[in-house]
Amino acid sequence: MKLKVQQMDVKGAYLNGILKEDIYMRQPEGFDDGTNWICWLQKTLYGLKQSRCEWNKELDRRLKEKGFTNLLADPCAYI
Repeated sequence: MKLKVQQMDVKGAYLNGILKEDIYMRQPEGFDDGTNWICWLQKTLYGLKQSRCEWNKELDRRLKEKGFTNLLADPCAYI
């Protein structure tokens, strides 16, 4: 039996995680309109400590919904 190994790359992956806690930030440079408003983040951004963990949870949930299971030897590999 031949096994086929495949991989994928998700562009903007860290932008798909959903934050579980409240995180606020100042408007990014170039978007500041002089109001000094504060942004309440609802989704993850690159550079946040939580981004990789939240993205991994989201990816894991979606792959398992499609019937994939992760390997015991490597929980980041799915079959």
